[in-house]
Amino acid sequence: MKDREKGKRGERVVTAVFLGALFGGLLWRGGVAAYPDTNSYLTMSPNREPGYALLLNAVVGIAGEKGFWAIGLLQNALAAVSIYLIICYVGDKMKSRRIGVLTALCLVLPHIMTPLFASSGLILTNALLSEGITIPLYHFYFLMMLKAVWEKEKKGRYLKGALVIAFLLTLFRGQMLVTLIAWLIVAVLSEWKVQEGFGGRSLKYFKRFLLPAGAFIVVLVLRILCVNSYNLAVNGKFTGTTYGAVTILSNVIYVAEEADKEGIEEESLRGLFEEIHGIAREGKMLYGDAPKGLTREASFYSQMHDEIKDLAIYPCLLSYTEHVEGIREPMERMVRVDALATALTRELLPECMDQWLLHYLRNILVGLIRTAAFLHPMLILPTLAGYGILLLMGFSCYRKDRESRAAGIFALTMLLTLGNAAAVALTIMCISRYMVYNMPFLYLSAFLLLGEMKEKLWGGNKQGFLKERR
Repeated sequence: MKDREKGKRGERVVTAVFLGALFGGLLWRGGVAAYPDTNSYLTMSPNREPGYALLLNAVVGIAGEKGFWAIGLLQNALAAVSIYLIICYVGDKMKSRRIGVLTALCLVLPHIMTPLFASSGLILTNALLSEGITIPLYHFYFLMMLKAVWEKEKKGRYLKGALVIAFLLTLFRGQMLVTLIAWLIVAVLSEWKVQEGFGGRSLKYFKRFLLPAGAFIVVLVLRILCVNSYNLAVNGKFTGTTYGAVTILSNVIYVAEEADKEGIEEESLRGLFEEIHGIAREGKMLYGDAPKGLTREASFYSQMHDEIKDLAIYPCLLSYTEHVEGIREPMERMVRVDALATALTRELLPECMDQWLLHYLRNILVGLIRTAAFLHPMLILPTLAGYGILLLMGFSCYRKDRESRAAGIFALTMLLTLGNAAAVALTIMCISRYMVYNMPFLYLSAFLLLGEMKEKLWGGNKQGFLKERR
């Protein structure tokens, strides 16, 4: 027993040293890097969620330019700690050194792949972008959710922890609202599963479902109040994050045709559409100008989305609010721009719904591919086939063992992967840094499913690969 405990401590020391060396090396060799979006956090733009803007400005305000290095150090340290905790937890539950090693490889994979294969060469933990914080926070969130799925007797405590982290994540990135929705689904399903049959439904039965729904609503309202209060304090207006409606409209303009203006009843909105679409058409920014093929079109769209938004939509709407509506105050104009973008989307979308929906589904497909790999023509079919195989394996493991840990982690991962892809595709392009969150857990799920299938097909431990061994 003493030798076993000593060996476990030794493995944990090795893991800690490895992660410290990896992320310390990334920071030392790569250095802290600013990107075009960094300035919008430093200026506390209302277009950004408050979390990272407040953190960045607080640290820089205290330490000056050295604060950038402090942020880089914090991000790398959080990444190392979050990965360490997941490795230890999964390794202990599986009682397998092999699984611990595979978990480590899966979790560090995005931090290696992104600088090597992403066009930006981005080192996630060194970037002065919200992803530097949200990725390790997401790891903590996933760990809490995983514990809730695997340890049902303590699920209440772990779900509370996951809810708190999900709330923090939403203050750093609007995309992370998907963590709240996933939390609600898991919380409700976990209550559903503990019920015995469908008969004799009492008030107490329904209260078990109302409690997570109520917690979800409270946290969502609290998040809205925090964001709006931040903008009131910093930018002078009680409002949510701006520019989101403009981003969504960019997707609609991308697939719209000139004839779609006939469906816009309000004359002023029709005139704005003609102006915006004309600029996009002349600049060859639209879907009709895209090259054929999923990967080439996705690359084209990644460039054109921002150009439509920044060169066509925003200047036209901003000019309209000032010169036609006479709004001079900057924050008032930004809020009004969002209102106009929302109205245009509402009027225009029914006219191009078929094209928009097809593009939305293509965008989700790109997001799923980029979650598992990088976008290349040779990898499209293998990646999609891989998803199909994993779904069959997950279903098979669940059918044979309703308490299968491999099936549990895979179901959680797929829920978050699909939710993230759907949320991002609704507003913007699914580039790697938006998709990388679930990559390690997808591969970890695959390894665990393979291990469990191997034992069931060729024998082995009768307790099962993913059950605690005593």
